[in-house]
Amino acid sequence: MKTLVVYYSFEGNTQFAAEQIAQKLGADVLKLKAENEPPRNFLKFLAGGKSVIRGEKAYLDRFDEDPAEYDLIVIGTPIWAGRITPAVREFALEHPFEGKKVGLFACSASGEAAPALDNLRSLLSGNEVAATLSLRNPLKYANKTAIQIDQFVNELLRAL
Repeated sequence: MKTLVVYYSFEGNTQFAAEQIAQKLGADVLKLKAENEPPRNFLKFLAGGKSVIRGEKAYLDRFDEDPAEYDLIVIGTPIWAGRITPAVREFALEHPFEGKKVGLFACSASGEAAPALDNLRSLLSGNEVAATLSLRNPLKYANKTAIQIDQFVNELLRAL
């Protein structure tokens, strides 16, 4: 089975989780990059929060991976102001796919990502969401993250 892990990461937490998931699934990896990311200084939280609240468009860099070629697609996002990032939202809108098994995960400081994951699920209607995962500060709680990722991967594999 061909698997793709798609993610956006700003501070490294989502990348950390995505790499572990991809390694366990033997998956290809697509790191989303946006031309209009928030600044990487003390204003990042204000700029990032403003961008999601206003529904601003992310201008994604080009990539070669075609989601239609994969059986399982795992998508990861940080949570900004309780929402998925513009980059992940744009990926879902600009590269639609249907009839796939999907896994969704989110990383946040609070660990509460259910509303954002529900929003992402709605953007991916026409697909079967096999598993979801909400991670709290994956880099800070690496041991707990590893256990949660193992459970998430096992749930995905059972759904196949």
